[in-house]
Amino acid sequence: MIPFWKVEAVGNGFVLVHASDVVGVDLACLARSVCEPRFGVGADGLLVVSPDLALRMFNPDGTEDFCGNGLRCAAWHIVGQGWAEGSFVIRHHGIDVAACVHLDGMVEVTLLPASFDPLLVPLDLGLHSGELWMEERWGGLASSVSTGTTHTVILVESLPSDEVFFSLSPQIENDPLFPDRTSVMWTQVVEPGRLKLRIWERGAGATQGCGTGSSAAAVVYARSTGHRGRIEVENPGGTVLITLPKWDAPITMASVTSVIFPGSWAVK
Repeated sequence: MIPFWKVEAVGNGFVLVHASDVVGVDLACLARSVCEPRFGVGADGLLVVSPDLALRMFNPDGTEDFCGNGLRCAAWHIVGQGWAEGSFVIRHHGIDVAACVHLDGMVEVTLLPASFDPLLVPLDLGLHSGELWMEERWGGLASSVSTGTTHTVILVESLPSDEVFFSLSPQIENDPLFPDRTSVMWTQVVEPGRLKLRIWERGAGATQGCGTGSSAAAVVYARSTGHRGRIEVENPGGTVLITLPKWDAPITMASVTSVIFPGSWAVK
């Protein structure tokens, strides 16, 4: 039996396990099993955390990825386990991420500056030469950016209907332009400094929240408008607070997290 915790940040739910409890386990297979909503626990990803403050995250399809909400959930768990307190650094997907857990339950992480470099996003340079920035595609103004993982932000006047969202989002995710696939952040500017999203994550599909995607949307908004400072990003599952002194600066991302329930999983 593998002990686990079901955790969430802005409705982005994860199954969290300790690395010491899954030694020798095929983590990609475990992710596919536990994330399945009918015969598993049901989650948007699997988090594997260790006392040396290292984090791995696997999507429901078994692919490994970088995850902002997962980082905040892991930070909250790390403090709860007594492995660290206050401010510390989590090693995630080859990147050192500064985290800060506040007594009121707010958890902040600081990501590296975003990149629109087509080699880092990445884009297929045989299909696109240079940045994908504010191009008229898919019914809005599309920009592709990496905030540790690949996102395509589509600025629209109003968020897409279910019919458009569920038909077009997976097509964009798997467009040949994106060799590693892309998450899709449908983004509406509600008012200055406030955005609203519909979220399609690569390897997961429709989700209630995405931290790196909220960051990507905020960066595109800041770069296109010159906005500096705080940006409220309304995910379907809650609000992520992004702070950007300028669009190409480190990204501070904050929200509350919670433990939904603990349990144990029988390895099949």
